[in-house]
Amino acid sequence: MIDQPEIHAGPDIGARTELPVSAPTGRIFWAFVGLYILATLLGSAAMLALQPVSGIDPAALALVQFGPALGALVTWFVGRRIVGPLLPAPVPARQVRANLGYVLVACLLCGLLVAGATAFAGHELVGPAAVGGLPFVVFFVIQLVGATGEEIGWRGFLQPLLESRVRRFVAIAVTGAAWALWHVQAFGAGPVVAVSFFVSAMAFAVLLGSLSIGSCRQRIAVAAVGHWLINVGIYLTVGDETLGSPQVVFIAVGAAVGTAVTLAVRSWRTVGSPLA
Repeated sequence: MIDQPEIHAGPDIGARTELPVSAPTGRIFWAFVGLYILATLLGSAAMLALQPVSGIDPAALALVQFGPALGALVTWFVGRRIVGPLLPAPVPARQVRANLGYVLVACLLCGLLVAGATAFAGHELVGPAAVGGLPFVVFFVIQLVGATGEEIGWRGFLQPLLESRVRRFVAIAVTGAAWALWHVQAFGAGPVVAVSFFVSAMAFAVLLGSLSIGSCRQRIAVAAVGHWLINVGIYLTVGDETLGSPQVVFIAVGAAVGTAVTLAVRSWRTVGSPLA
């Protein structure tokens, strides 16, 4: 279900990636991972401080989404000679296009599940309404910008960097956990919201992390599109009530089911039909 690493000569699925000859020591490697986390947190704090004076409604575009991109840029400029050789090589474009297709299917399935559960529970669906004083069409477009800002850091930099040192599924899980915990506001709204949000974030992390392969640019393209569609789809269904109850539970279930079904189908198609 989860791809093998696309870094250098790919080992068997789940195997630890072979390190290049000039690989940094463990202490140096993890120092760069720590630098990314620290730079991301500081960059996110700076973006939060900038939001009120920017005149941009956070409902339309949260500037904090660019914190992970800033963290990746700082880490790259500080240690590009060490970090650069650890990052993955590109894969054929057809593989990226195929995974984009799976992302679309997963997002559609998740959206339908959340919308169906929300309507069944007696809550109205928001639909394509204006957001933060902006027409929905404008909101739709700029959400891709924000999603890309996040994915430059998470699936475009941190995950492939981790894949050079640990098993791929571990890199996906660690990146997903860091991404989830970075949304600190979700963990102060009670245990139901916190657990539901963590489940949905980890499910989406598995989806985006598994389908993001190849070079950093290829990974960013796939993950950003998926992240974008997830954000827009959730807004169309529940609007600003993403952390409301029971909506947050519906999102968690939809994310888990959509991810599991999509990756299971992809795995089955990759291996081939048992009837073939």
